[in-house]
Amino acid sequence: FYTLGPLTTDIAPGYDHITSGIGAAMIGWYGTAMLCYVTPKEHLGLPDRNDVKTGVITYKIAAHAADLAKGHPTAKLRDDALSRARFEFRWEDQFNLSLDPE
Repeated sequence: FYTLGPLTTDIAPGYDHITSGIGAAMIGWYGTAMLCYVTPKEHLGLPDRNDVKTGVITYKIAAHAADLAKGHPTAKLRDDALSRARFEFRWEDQFNLSLDPE
C-alpha cells in the first residue's frame, strides 16, 4: 500500500522531513510498498530544489533502514560494504556506496 508521511510528531515545523522519515522507516518495516517523501518546507511553504533533494535523501535513508529491519539481503550487503570501506579508509568507495554520493 501507499501512504503519505506519517509524521511521528507535529512539534517540529521545518523538520517534517525528519519526523516523517522516522515514520516512513517504521511503515516501511511493516510493509508499505511506496513511500512519499516530505520536504523540510512541508506545511511552511513551497519547497525549492534543495528542499526536494533533502526530502528524497531522507526517504532513501528511511527505506534503507526499513529494508535492513526486514532483513533484506542486498541492503545488508551494501551496508556491510560501506562499513568495510570506512574501516579501510577507502574514501572513493564510501562515496560511491552512499545514498548521496555528492
